[in-house]
Amino acid sequence: MNRFLSAIFGAGFFMTIIKKLDSAIKRLFIALIKPFNPVQEKKIIFLNFTGNYDCNPKAICQEIIDEGIEADLVWTVLKNTRLGPLYFPDEVRCVKRNTYEFFKELASAKVIVDNGISTTFVRYHKKRSQYLIETWHGSLGIKKFGRDANNDKSWLRKAAREGKMTSFIISNSDMEDDIYREDFWKTTPIWKFGHPRNDILLCNDKEKIAALDKSIRRQYDIPKNAKLCMYAPTFRDDRDLRPYMIDYDRLKEVLETRFGGKWVILTRFHMRTKRFLKWNMFPNDVINVGGYPDIQDLMAVIDVGITDYSSWICEYMLRRKPGFTFATDVENYGEHERTLFFPLSALPFPTATDNDQLMQNILNFDEKKFVEDCNAFLKDKGSVDDGHASERTAAEIRKLINS
Repeated sequence: MNRFLSAIFGAGFFMTIIKKLDSAIKRLFIALIKPFNPVQEKKIIFLNFTGNYDCNPKAICQEIIDEGIEADLVWTVLKNTRLGPLYFPDEVRCVKRNTYEFFKELASAKVIVDNGISTTFVRYHKKRSQYLIETWHGSLGIKKFGRDANNDKSWLRKAAREGKMTSFIISNSDMEDDIYREDFWKTTPIWKFGHPRNDILLCNDKEKIAALDKSIRRQYDIPKNAKLCMYAPTFRDDRDLRPYMIDYDRLKEVLETRFGGKWVILTRFHMRTKRFLKWNMFPNDVINVGGYPDIQDLMAVIDVGITDYSSWICEYMLRRKPGFTFATDVENYGEHERTLFFPLSALPFPTATDNDQLMQNILNFDEKKFVEDCNAFLKDKGSVDDGHASERTAAEIRKLINS
């Protein structure tokens, strides 16, 4: 029947009808289930668009656990999410997205913690007695994501709906405040606490960081004394692999020359890039850490970071560790891929448009100037990250579930 309808009306038309029917059925189902699942005062549900235990929701959830706050913690996972004690703490209950159980948990949670616009993607509109906390997943990012930089009308409509029903949104800077106000959260109360996920980057607990470092090295069989460089670029819509062509052998040699010691190169590609990436492009000794659930953990232990336009490098800046940008398509990216808030040259990181320039930037790296530039950039953007964002957020959530 599906093939018959597709042949008559076309596959695109048929899929549009199916999506509309699916959306209508889901909305009806949610409307029916909501009244029979009253809000439970101590329940908190976390909607993370990756499904993994990571990002701001993880940091908030972990702080609630560490502080011993009495709460029923529910985490939304996807079909391919890795489960078990290695990936989720015992205090968290996992529920698969878009299942009957998921909508029951969602309808009965006092607090909903989101890091994207997942709530509207599942066609759910919160009750008046529920609180939706938007944490987002960027931080002083380079790429714009609002109406003037996104042609996906469906996504924009969902983002607008999410903005209207958000109770609170977390910010880490004056710049982020302005971005929220410009796009989808024009009147939403802002918690300018810093980003909870960045707390690990400012952690003064040496034993905690040492244990994290040891765990990551054991998982990927990395020598104890090797220094780590991570290359983690963003995606390209046109699937062009040329922008990712770093000379890894030269990179390792240059790192050893400039900073000393033995080096291991880690790669972590965007989930939209991994689908078509050819892994034979890389030397055997380059380690793919794309399967590690939380990039923040990796950022906390590496010694050098390299990216192109990905916002993680702006968070890595908080450590004042050497960072570099490698963007061979810098002249075309802003025009054909994503609109940028500011040019790469405005960042503290030396920018290279080819391998020769990248190697030269590393050899000529001026640590004193780099730290000064990082401090100036963060001050200019009004950054408030100080390592205690999770504590502030958990304190507010405690008030909400005890009100």
